[in-house]
Amino acid sequence: MIQRLSADVLAIGAHPDDVELGAGGAVALAASQGLQVVIADLTEGEMASRGTVAERCAEAKQAAAILGVRERINCRWEDGGLGDPAKWRKRVEELAHLVRRYRPRLVLAPEGPDRHPDHEAAGRLAREAVFYSGLQKYGDPDLAPWRPRRFLAYRVNGIFDGAASFGVDVSDVYDRKRAALASYRSQFFREQPNARQALHIPDLPALLEARDRYLGGLLGVAFAEPLYAEGPIRLGRMDALWE
Repeated sequence: MIQRLSADVLAIGAHPDDVELGAGGAVALAASQGLQVVIADLTEGEMASRGTVAERCAEAKQAAAILGVRERINCRWEDGGLGDPAKWRKRVEELAHLVRRYRPRLVLAPEGPDRHPDHEAAGRLAREAVFYSGLQKYGDPDLAPWRPRRFLAYRVNGIFDGAASFGVDVSDVYDRKRAALASYRSQFFREQPNARQALHIPDLPALLEARDRYLGGLLGVAFAEPLYAEGPIRLGRMDALWE
């Protein structure tokens, strides 16, 4: 019998650091409120121009500890090939298996226009997995179907490509997001000739912090992360509109 685990939030990223970039504040906030958070990185980021797999693994472990997540796993799928049609169905099945094992109420994943094909593929894989994980006749019969209550998307490279469904006030935990990103020294804080011009990577944390600060300003708080829902979000209390 397959062991069933439990998590409130399953945050999925194509590479180590994607979750931190797009939703690190939301993850830290959830953990600070006592929710059980699991991060699933789909690849080890072995195709990155900077850093080694060993470096990124150590950095991801440190970042997870800073954010306060309960567990971080890596699927070790091929970096640069998440959208491979020949492996698509198998990957959806493996990801649906994870959803059924952890039984999260919320799944976070990258989505939206992105210059990195793996980010877009990760979002599509996650969305399909969330759908199929709830079907009775799909996948491993030893794991009961499970449908998360909500699927929300975050942006990795996108700044604003349309109105966010809402902004999460992450002001109180933003220092944790900064510290988690600072763990990835191989990616963002190691000077290399022409790296800034060629990849724009050294500026990415600063650009996303500017985004979070701007959205926070619109909402009357210091920092807010944009999240995107595919449909309307139900409210049970009117005062939730101005809390």
